[in-house]
Amino acid sequence: MPSRDSAYKRLFSHKDLVADLIRGYVDPGLANRFDLESLERCNGSYISQDLRGRENDIVWRVKVKDEWVYVYLLLEFQSTVDRFMAVRLLGYIALLWQDLIAAKEISQDGTLPSVLPIVLYNGDRQWSAPTCLRELIASPIDLLAKFQPDLRYLFLDENRAPTADGLAVRNLVAAVFALEQTPGLEAQRRVIAALRDWLADRRDLKVVIGTWYAASLAPTGLPGRRRSARISLDEIEPMMATRILADIERQKAESAAQGHAEGKAEGKAEGMIAAIRRLVESGVLSLSVARAQVKALLKDHQISGKLAKEALGKLA
Repeated sequence: MPSRDSAYKRLFSHKDLVADLIRGYVDPGLANRFDLESLERCNGSYISQDLRGRENDIVWRVKVKDEWVYVYLLLEFQSTVDRFMAVRLLGYIALLWQDLIAAKEISQDGTLPSVLPIVLYNGDRQWSAPTCLRELIASPIDLLAKFQPDLRYLFLDENRAPTADGLAVRNLVAAVFALEQTPGLEAQRRVIAALRDWLADRRDLKVVIGTWYAASLAPTGLPGRRRSARISLDEIEPMMATRILADIERQKAESAAQGHAEGKAEGKAEGMIAAIRRLVESGVLSLSVARAQVKALLKDHQISGKLAKEALGKLA
């Protein structure tokens, strides 16, 4: 199974995902000027090792009329907030321009191409770093102000970015963000079902998004399942069952550790049984696996014998 980082990079190495990122999350006044059919991944010989070696950065270019505009996408996976992100980006964009100059990939009039820097963040902490470089520079005396560099970047927090409008128009990136933001299994399954419908004839995208989901949100498969580097959306529901069973085990441990009152513990156990039953009804869990899980709950004293007997009867 690829790592979370590599799965994310593969996701945004796909033209359709980058196009939907621009359509859904870049200012429409700018996005509408881009010829998204012209999108090209920049991993050619004119990109130096300094940039190609940056594992979580992806460079694309797109036409605006007859000029290329470069999209520098930085995937920020750290849990901490980098206050000096704008400084980092200034250095990376300068490297990109140097590469383009050396490769003679600039316009005939000798001007540098425009660059759209995008930071895609998936940490838990609220982003607090300035998105404008000038905010990081001490206020200079008046005569020095004009000599200070400036740079702004577009910041996207996938855990908090809006998704409703994007889902309504079948935006793939909005669906990815919605999955990141949705803790409940049933809600995630609705998004995945929508994606499978949208991508019925696009196996390539089903594999790209399915592999990302498996690495990012469902990191383990069912017991005995052959591990694979490529997983289609069509294979995801069994993996989601594994997550639910892991949640059940966690709830059991929490219940034991916290010493819940009998009534509360029984209520939680009933919730576990209901979750198992839903997985069976949807075809995700076999009856034999479900019965084994109920027996395990009984053995660990998480449910009463009466509740276990009732559940096993319904799973017969």
